Amino acid sequence: MTGPDLELPELTSERQDDIEAALFADIRAEVSRSTEQSQRRRRRAWGYTGAAAAVIVVAGFVGPALSGTGASSSAGGSVGLYDEGAGGAVAPEANGDLGGDGGGGAEENGSTAATGREVVATSSTVLEAGDPAAAAREIGDRADAAGGYVESMNVSAAPSAESSGDVATSSADGTWITVRVPADTLGDFLADLDDVGEVRSSEISREDVTAQSTDLRARISALQTSVDRLESLISDAATTADLLTAEEALSQRQAELDSLRAQSDALADDVALSSATITVTEPGEVVAADPQGFGDGFTTGWNALVATVNGIVLGLGFLLPWLVVAGIVLAVVQVVRRARRRARVRSGSPEA
Repeated sequence: MTGPDLELPELTSERQDDIEAALFADIRAEVSRSTEQSQRRRRRAWGYTGAAAAVIVVAGFVGPALSGTGASSSAGGSVGLYDEGAGGAVAPEANGDLGGDGGGGAEENGSTAATGREVVATSSTVLEAGDPAAAAREIGDRADAAGGYVESMNVSAAPSAESSGDVATSSADGTWITVRVPADTLGDFLADLDDVGEVRSSEISREDVTAQSTDLRARISALQTSVDRLESLISDAATTADLLTAEEALSQRQAELDSLRAQSDALADDVALSSATITVTEPGEVVAADPQGFGDGFTTGWNALVATVNGIVLGLGFLLPWLVVAGIVLAVVQVVRRARRRARVRSGSPEA
């Protein structure tokens, strides 16, 4: 059949409508498939984002649990023991940190020895008393009775007939006293301050120095070994030059060893004896803001941030093997799904 003999069927308006309807149906189906694929990709992206956020949150909880200390204790964070309300201070019995019955403080500090951690604890308290000078002396006597001592004290009071035999100095710095008490009795010592006056505010800061103390002990042990070896070399020196060289090296090692021992002893003393600073005011007296308060707060916040980040990193390290296994399983599932989808496409079945 030649070209002129080929006759095309008549294209009616109904046929045109059918063709257009079929074409639009194909377009809608293609748009629908593209929309579904786009939504599937978005859901997958949100799922990955949520999974990553969940991993970080879980790591934040798992890390401190694995390290055995919270952010506030390991980083030296401040723990508020009293809060001032509109009418005054909260009673010590309402706060477990001070061990209202006298046992809570010892239990809290005793947990440090039980876990093998070395913690330096310091406290700051504002006490209101009718006679600040007498209250400061009473606090000092209690520190001595507890097995500690008065580290420093400043009394700002006018001499009276009742206390003419006591030394009193006039100072614009107010009345305050810093005492050192055994670490396991710090909570009880602070709780007993209610017998001296009214506690207006109190806080305890703790710093974990276990790593620093362990490092000092290791360096001391290494230096002691070096000193012993040098002493042996001096006794076996064959020439004067060897003797002088060994003695010079021994002098340097011995100086370093003495310095490290002094640091270790000071750190051990800070761990064994907690420092408590009590500012004593008269009723109605306004306590001036401590100019170092902002710096102390910034340091505490920074230490807490570092401790939190360390906890998250530790938690991520703990979860990493599980995440690798989960990723491998997920990859295998994705490969199987794609293989099945390609098989359905080749067989002509509609995509699921």
